[in-house]
Amino acid sequence: MLKKSFFLSIFSAALLGFAPRLYAGIEPSSWDYLPVINEISFTTATVGFSSMDGRRMVLDKESGAFRQVSPSEYAGLMRGAKGGKAAWPEKSDARDNVTLITSSAGVFLETMNDGCYDSKKLVHVLKYGGKVIKDQVDPCDSISTAEIENGRLWLGTHGVGGYGESPGKGIIVQSLSDGTPIGTISKQEGLTSNLVRVVKLDPYTGYLWTATQLGINQLSPELEVLYALYLYEDFDESGACAVQGSTTPADNNFIAIFQRLLNVKDKRKFYEAAMSIPPEIRPCFNVMALTGWAVGSCPASVGDVNDKFLPPQFNVLAPFVIETADFSRDKMWETVMHLCIFADKDVAAIIAEHATDDAFSSRLGSYGSQCVYFYKQAGLFPDGPSKAKVKEALGRISRALSKFKLSGMNGGGVPDFQASADAVDVANGLAELGSPRGIELLNGFFIRAKAGNGNNPEVSFFSGAAQKLHYRDEFLPGVLAGVEKFYGAPVQQGCLYLDVTYPDEHKKNRAGVKQLTALIKAVENARHPEWIPHQPSQAQGAYKTCRAAAASQLKDKAVRYEFLKSVYPGLAPAYKKVADSLLSGFLVE
Repeated sequence: MLKKSFFLSIFSAALLGFAPRLYAGIEPSSWDYLPVINEISFTTATVGFSSMDGRRMVLDKESGAFRQVSPSEYAGLMRGAKGGKAAWPEKSDARDNVTLITSSAGVFLETMNDGCYDSKKLVHVLKYGGKVIKDQVDPCDSISTAEIENGRLWLGTHGVGGYGESPGKGIIVQSLSDGTPIGTISKQEGLTSNLVRVVKLDPYTGYLWTATQLGINQLSPELEVLYALYLYEDFDESGACAVQGSTTPADNNFIAIFQRLLNVKDKRKFYEAAMSIPPEIRPCFNVMALTGWAVGSCPASVGDVNDKFLPPQFNVLAPFVIETADFSRDKMWETVMHLCIFADKDVAAIIAEHATDDAFSSRLGSYGSQCVYFYKQAGLFPDGPSKAKVKEALGRISRALSKFKLSGMNGGGVPDFQASADAVDVANGLAELGSPRGIELLNGFFIRAKAGNGNNPEVSFFSGAAQKLHYRDEFLPGVLAGVEKFYGAPVQQGCLYLDVTYPDEHKKNRAGVKQLTALIKAVENARHPEWIPHQPSQAQGAYKTCRAAAASQLKDKAVRYEFLKSVYPGLAPAYKKVADSLLSGFLVE
């Protein structure tokens, strides 16, 4: 069995704590990918560690050897083990109630997480035997775990608040009977971190073990840190990603973590491909690259897109991403995030193939559009969709529009707005590929739609479509049709589409006489709240938005001149009155 002297002999190498770069989930951090250990178990020879994602690790008490093992091997090694989980539920948020599980049979504590963030000061609460008890934990920290040892209560702390999990003050030890403070164990004393997830008493040795977000520690009843092991992920000797331990803080190998996240079948082949990447640029595959947002400037990057893609030497990993790609709705985000860091034509082709999937736009939002744009910018994106792809996408749009139309026609039925959203998503995806034909179908739909207010499902559909397709110039005919004949709040998105107060290079055709004329009609419509009997107040918002958009059009001298020359003389009196009101703010030349 490991003796106290063994732990002390290596403790000096790990005395200094390790602070990760970022906390609270505000941005990705290296420890986001480490196992979230919430259970520690003991046999006479082994300490076992279980994480929430199913990974299992063991430490041999005699040799100190630490390794990750399969669930089946873990079950064999830890048969009959004592110890257990830290708390239930395993994951909790601010102000949640949590049951803290001790190793003492049938002894539980209850706590309510803190809610201290921004200006709020909602402190934690701790109960024992159903009664609130005194504790020495900072009021704005939460208690993640509790253990009872020789009449003393060991409390692990962390922050919950409103921004995710963050470090607390380490471990607070106090009297179980009256809450008298006994001591604190923190990074300063050698704890791997102050964000504590579990503390458990080893019944075979009398020592305690704890796990933080960065590693594990063995503690003595005298509150000494006897052993510190920092966790990291890297390739093992077989070429597979594995959790490993170091007596000093160690960096993750994010290429290895990438292998794990992809669930690659041939791990050795992936490892060999990874090792073919020049060592000097491997650090370019960092935590930001793993999240798919940006990789930053990196040696040997590609031209003007060097902050959007990894250097081309990393393309040896692209086939593994393509092989494991899953474009189902639940996996869409993760798959595209992993693909869109490679400046690779095959990756661009598979993105193009799925850009018209219903989930591509609805699940990815602007991230999907950015991905396509970067591939186009790099000259890697296909020139346009195939005829078969266009035909298939148009069929889906037509079926979705028909489904929506029929749902609204069933007396008292609930309109199928999911179908209408799917139609917009597919049309938007087709436009990303370079074909406007999907949006042309939407234009025809709104041109044929009857006039009405928000009680008409087609009017509500228009609002969502105008917002989603705000940067699609191809949608102008549909917007003009809707702005002229729809009333109430839904028309506002159409008026915003035509507002040219802030010129944008991506919006080419927003200023014009037709646009101004449609907006004048929208302003006149908004002057009649009686046309929206279910909620007349909607007219006020539409009036302000559409009037501001019309005024922005009139600021364009060419539009103003052509309007006065060609349209104004033939306007109906009501529309001319609106135009006069708008023109009064301009010097007519």
